[in-house]
Amino acid sequence: MAKRRTGYRIDLRPPYDKQVKTRNRFSRFLNFITSTAFLIGIPMAFTGYWGSMFGHAPIGLLVGFGIGGAFVAQLAPSRMFVYNPEWTGYVTQDIFRGTMIPYGPGFHFSHWWEERNKQGNYSLKVITRDFRADVATQTAKVEISGKYEYAIDLALIVRAIGVDETTIESGITAFIESFLTSQCAGENADDVRKSIDKLNDNLADEFMCLQEQHENFECEEENKELASFGNKYGFITVSVVIDNIKLPEAAQKTRDAIDEAVALHSVVAAMYGISSEELKNMLASKTISVKDYNTMLNRALAASDNAKMNLNVIEADIPALIGKLADQFTKGGRS
Repeated sequence: MAKRRTGYRIDLRPPYDKQVKTRNRFSRFLNFITSTAFLIGIPMAFTGYWGSMFGHAPIGLLVGFGIGGAFVAQLAPSRMFVYNPEWTGYVTQDIFRGTMIPYGPGFHFSHWWEERNKQGNYSLKVITRDFRADVATQTAKVEISGKYEYAIDLALIVRAIGVDETTIESGITAFIESFLTSQCAGENADDVRKSIDKLNDNLADEFMCLQEQHENFECEEENKELASFGNKYGFITVSVVIDNIKLPEAAQKTRDAIDEAVALHSVVAAMYGISSEELKNMLASKTISVKDYNTMLNRALAASDNAKMNLNVIEADIPALIGKLADQFTKGGRS
């Protein structure tokens, strides 16, 4: 059974407000109680006093309670409560201290002196992006493409404020390109194209090391740099997977031409009843002339419905093409 390709992926669970360690929840609850008592108590005391002057203290208290309750209903949602839907976070600013305060999904108490704005709301959902890296090998460049996912880290959400997505995505892509270059530089293009599963496994190990380095700092120096980059800008890499490795278009056309030429050479050899290598040696020793070879090649092309498409190849002397391109390719020549 074929090995399942997974790449790097963490088990990203829905964010919870408890991940925020810097907010004093008790002081905000106490602030809500005292502020509510003040907003209701003052009107009740005022109207209760005047109600007692006319012998209707209970009515005065009731009126004051209604006035105070209206104040609370008006001010609480905008000044004393924060509610975030699932997968969202909110950031306020203490107008006295100038510090930012994060809130996770759910209902929370807040201080009434915390400044709010629409830009304070952030999605914590996973963002998916494609990547493509042109990587040089010993024989040819290869195009490696795939996808990566990242999300704002609720615990570090205040660091994500003001950061453009391009900054984060450029950092992740640069790290992936650097890793792939170091992995593929000493290999030839064919081996790299066949090693997509191995590259995914190695890439997964690399990013797992990044995740663990928060605790043990035993990763390579370049890994620490990316982890520091993630901490600095408040994001976490969720997954990375390579899904395709191919030659650039120009190199692929050359490879296709070589493959087609070699295949046609094999057809001609079969028509002579000999091996491809034997036919190559007979051409080199001029036991078979180029004219005779091309005559047989015309028959092979006609039999395979490729005559029109390959006439220009015939005129270019396909025996020489076979010798040069096939030798260059098998010896690791650069495309």
